[in-house]
Amino acid sequence: MANYGENEAQGKFWNDAPGQSWVKHDDVMNLRLGNISDILFDRLRGTSGYNVLDIGCGTGSTSIRLAETLTQDTRITGIDISEPMLIKAREKAIEHANVAFVAADAQAFHFEPDTFDAAISRFGVMFFQDPPKAFTNFRLAMKTGSKLTFVCWASYEENEFFSVPLKTVLDFVPSEYELHANAPGPLAFSDKSYLLGILQSSGFSNSHIEVVKTTVDTSDTPEEDAALLMQIGFGARAVREAELDQKRTDELFELFLANSKERQSDGIIKYAATVYIVTATA
Repeated sequence: MANYGENEAQGKFWNDAPGQSWVKHDDVMNLRLGNISDILFDRLRGTSGYNVLDIGCGTGSTSIRLAETLTQDTRITGIDISEPMLIKAREKAIEHANVAFVAADAQAFHFEPDTFDAAISRFGVMFFQDPPKAFTNFRLAMKTGSKLTFVCWASYEENEFFSVPLKTVLDFVPSEYELHANAPGPLAFSDKSYLLGILQSSGFSNSHIEVVKTTVDTSDTPEEDAALLMQIGFGARAVREAELDQKRTDELFELFLANSKERQSDGIIKYAATVYIVTATA
């Protein structure tokens, strides 16, 4: 059982249906995030060291890619609060003896001080109840002068993977749906000033945010794309909260399907995306 630590709400969320849904759709989501993963790993060129930490590693794709990118002597430690996702990660990493996973709340987990030569994350650092405490915990676990590199989402308006499905739902079932600024979740660090403040208060130096525009792509059929967006993301959450009957659910699916068809060109469906590539020194 994962240790939820000080993040009870996120622990329950990622160990219940949402976490299990990400496991179910692991392959297709990794393909959708392929452009962003490539951007992150391009910025990781030259990363070296014996111990590397992957924060919020999820199903382990980034941990495994690190193992395949760095030398065989490098030890990769992935940490995540979601046990269902880590079960999948361990299955995927079975042939990588230098990759290990820890089920815990990274905000409060007792890392050995001065252990890691580098730390990375792909969308795994935005879910902490107390971000300054979490980042202070990472910094203390890292060797002085080592580098933190992570990617997080920019604003809701700049990311159609979030905004298009949610707007579709809210147009179909008008309701109050508030996105809380800086609250734990995918968009927690979309405010650059807020994010830089967290890094500074946590003791990191040389903090830098690179704004990168890209796309979330899929070769799924429009039917597959629409079905996925009914299950993952802000739109899916709004669908669950609307508690629609089957007839209304089917009608909403047709709207999702129409959106997917409109975005498909040459067999690829694209959603505009903007991310931050963040670097800082421990």
